[in-house]
Amino acid sequence: MKKTVLLYNFDKNEQAAIKRALLPLHFNIRTVADDDIFLPVGYLCGIIDDSGKRETNTENFGKLVVMGGFISSDVDKLLSAMRKAGFGRDVLKAVVTPTNAVWCGAELYAEILKEHLQMGNK
Repeated sequence: MKKTVLLYNFDKNEQAAIKRALLPLHFNIRTVADDDIFLPVGYLCGIIDDSGKRETNTENFGKLVVMGGFISSDVDKLLSAMRKAGFGRDVLKAVVTPTNAVWCGAELYAEILKEHLQMGNK
């Protein structure tokens, strides 16, 4: 399985900066189009076959980076490259797991945001 990075809610300049930063790492980078934001993150990363849409609230859906097929060292490399490119804690990040693979990006964002708020990180 190809290591995939999904980008949600980044403008064109931010997308270009992230892609430049991650280019040396040889990850498959995919900007998620508005038409695809309700598709499961696992499907978009090629991990699961279920393409069923998960309609949900996108009112507070901010910048999100989702990593599929990553191991711990890949996550560290991505986080380091993003920090060097100027992307900090304001961008939420997640690794696809068996539990969240069926969630769409907005659902995943809401869950991570809730966890950050509970821990006092946001």
